[in-house]
Amino acid sequence: MKIRITIGICILLLMNGLLLRAQNDLLFSNSLRSVEIYNPAFIENNGMINAQLLNRQQWIGFPDAPSVTQLGADYFFEAHNMGVKVNMLSQTAGKEVTRRLLIDYIYRVYFRDNIYLNFGLGAGFYQRQILYSKLVYLEGNEPLVKPDENYFRPDFDFGMHLSAGNFSGGYAVNHLTNINRDPSISRIPVHQHVYGAYLVSLTDAYQLRAGLSYHQQGKVNYLQLDAQVYLGILQLGAGWRHLDAFIIKAGIKATENLEIHYSYDMGINRLANFNSGTHEFVLKLHFDRLGRTYLSPRFLDY
Repeated sequence: MKIRITIGICILLLMNGLLLRAQNDLLFSNSLRSVEIYNPAFIENNGMINAQLLNRQQWIGFPDAPSVTQLGADYFFEAHNMGVKVNMLSQTAGKEVTRRLLIDYIYRVYFRDNIYLNFGLGAGFYQRQILYSKLVYLEGNEPLVKPDENYFRPDFDFGMHLSAGNFSGGYAVNHLTNINRDPSISRIPVHQHVYGAYLVSLTDAYQLRAGLSYHQQGKVNYLQLDAQVYLGILQLGAGWRHLDAFIIKAGIKATENLEIHYSYDMGINRLANFNSGTHEFVLKLHFDRLGRTYLSPRFLDY
């Protein structure tokens, strides 16, 4: 009996940090791809329909650890300086499930040929479920189980993305409907993101991208540093997320229409001893539109 109580208390103490994160959107370690998700103003302009499938399994080995799957697609209409993007996410943390669907509209303003500013607005909804019926109690005489809770809310995002030669950066805010409102089971706190990156040519074939980003998610704040080297079709990189994880990542552009990316987080927080790290996989596909030729630059703006 005492052992069970002790185990329960330890789990509750650890879950305090987990529950705080459960109210937030998970951050992704593939920074080149995560900006496409949290910033409605970012879009790839390559004359093709771009699709992305991302899966993140956090804190492998920890009971009921967070996980998220994202599916998205976008297309930029160069002749009209505008684009459209769709993002669908399904996130679980313990017995809490969050599903989100957002459609983004992007408009581009050119200052020079290689300097432009994107404005993006996203609109959609999110659904949150608390599955009390799936809770497992330590004792057989569990209390009266609460009914499952289900919440459905409208959701809006806004963002800006600047590209100026080898520099790119931007700002995004998510969950605008919850500004000046305290987070709760039914409300996701406002998220804000600021980022910048610079691309350096090492040789004619090799390049280095260094980036810095800051993320405010309610009461949780993260500073992240990234460095990524492009070696022809290969990509290798490393990162650091303040008080959270060291990140190693790799990617390959197998063909002009297929990219595969992977990252691994080595935890440096208090949960690091209770799990074997975090895995993240990204599959990126580019589809020709009406047989058009692929004209994409090798790298994204960010």
